[in-house]
Amino acid sequence: MIAYAGEHTLNGPVLEVGTGSGRNTRALVAAGLEVVSVPDETPYTQLPGARDAYAAAISTHAYLHGTSAKLRAGIAELRRVLRPGAAVFLTLGSIADDRYGLGLPFDERSFAPGDGDEAGIPHVYLDRDGVIETLFGFTVESLEEVAVNEIAGRWAHDDDDPARRVHWFVIARKNAPAAAAQ
Repeated sequence: MIAYAGEHTLNGPVLEVGTGSGRNTRALVAAGLEVVSVPDETPYTQLPGARDAYAAAISTHAYLHGTSAKLRAGIAELRRVLRPGAAVFLTLGSIADDRYGLGLPFDERSFAPGDGDEAGIPHVYLDRDGVIETLFGFTVESLEEVAVNEIAGRWAHDDDDPARRVHWFVIARKNAPAAAAQ
């Protein structure tokens, strides 16, 4: 996001969905960006701001959590508050993650672990087509599946859990509305 902002003029604030410990907020503000941060406790299906309010958005963990229906509703809400052409940087769950299919099922893509630091919290896991389908109204510019144990496992999850965690790192752009038919 910071590199993108250095190469593109952002005429307006950046929305950060899921602030966690605030590390991204601090980095974005230090880079000179105007940031509206949404705490983890605020549902990503109820974002602040009017239609087309934000120039870009980032979320490194919020959209990993929930059911498939909640994720679709959350992405629709994100689409509502972003301006046409706005870039979005997201982390989504992958079916290549060792935890996919384990725990309490909510739907074919959503499962909640039965124990550990995220017991009872549903997680959504997607394949490549599922990511693209979920991001209806966006053009996916970059889609990378990444094993994240060495990135996030040390601070975000129990170090004793040997499960391989795999996430999608997505860069997408909100599509402009279709021109009205004459």
